[in-house]
Amino acid sequence: MLLPAALLSACGGGTSTSGSPSGLTPASSPTAAATATPAPTPTPTLAVNACTGSDLNVVFGAESSASGGEQGMTGLLANDSATACQLSGTLQAQLLTSSGGSLTTSLSGAEPAGNAWLVPDRVALDPWWPQSGEATVTITWHTGDVQPGVCSGSAPSVGEVSLSVPRGGSVTGAFDTLFEVSMAPCNGVVQLGAITQASAPQAFATPTAGAAVANQEEFAGDGSGPAANPAFAADTGSQAAVVTYNGPDCGAYTYLWKDGAGWHVLDTNCAQAPGYTPSISQGGSYDFVFGPTSPGCASVHSSPSHASTVVGCLPFGSTSASGFGENTPYTIDQGPTYTAETDPASGLPEGTIWWHIQGQGWLTQDYLVDLVP
Repeated sequence: MLLPAALLSACGGGTSTSGSPSGLTPASSPTAAATATPAPTPTPTLAVNACTGSDLNVVFGAESSASGGEQGMTGLLANDSATACQLSGTLQAQLLTSSGGSLTTSLSGAEPAGNAWLVPDRVALDPWWPQSGEATVTITWHTGDVQPGVCSGSAPSVGEVSLSVPRGGSVTGAFDTLFEVSMAPCNGVVQLGAITQASAPQAFATPTAGAAVANQEEFAGDGSGPAANPAFAADTGSQAAVVTYNGPDCGAYTYLWKDGAGWHVLDTNCAQAPGYTPSISQGGSYDFVFGPTSPGCASVHSSPSHASTVVGCLPFGSTSASGFGENTPYTIDQGPTYTAETDPASGLPEGTIWWHIQGQGWLTQDYLVDLVP
């Protein structure tokens, strides 16, 4: 969609405690209370297929750091196949350049085993705010082997990480460049944590309270985020809300959904890239459909529920800068709407935020916020 001028200002990187690797102390932790305690691994009610690399998508972010040059980040994994799947065992990592070329990679120590069940039709949106039915894995490294930041060998600049999946295949994800995430491990040595089941994020009493924490969590590490007492404006739909903040350095959209516990953050973004932040279309604005795999399409439903009838499938647009202008624009005329659902195979919450595409039907937020470089 075309964004208001007030929301187009640039924003910088931040630090986070959410999903931080064990033993790492974030450089800035204004919202340590926002870190959710992982829920016990659920017992599926039906047989669940093992996840393969082709089922998954991943995004990396939520950086942390510690003394001695140790750094880390969280990878958030989601399942965009049509059925739930189980991700278990150990992952392996291969470091890549930003163009996909292989870099020297060495795994430090034994990789711990883990287990998670992943609900279907999900895109990993925001590693700072993992959702139920998704999985996390930490990746840590040292900046030097002589002293912090001083490496006697090579410290490659990593652009992507490919994770090999125990049951076959791999999934590759880039770093969240919007928040200036970077990685340069000394001698290419990294360590992976265990696959961990994500749980619902912290609950807040109001949408604006959740948005205030989310903006501090992601944007305030370098002073570019909202002030301590920002003026938020909330647009509340059906059990969902979009909170906007028009700050001097970073205009932000925060998306939240509501259950019996309160309001939970789904995602928050600086409003820089067209199509990254869906909202009701106004004044000629429009949105686009993206996905983690190409070719592919996003299922459109007759009502805001995975259980409703699928009435169409909108093709994923190009995520390249050169092809973006050729993508099909769509008008959003209803939303946001949250519908509480439970995946019958995994027993995990499957609910998410929905938007209505004019003349098409209801589409999940996942396929309307994939970042365009």
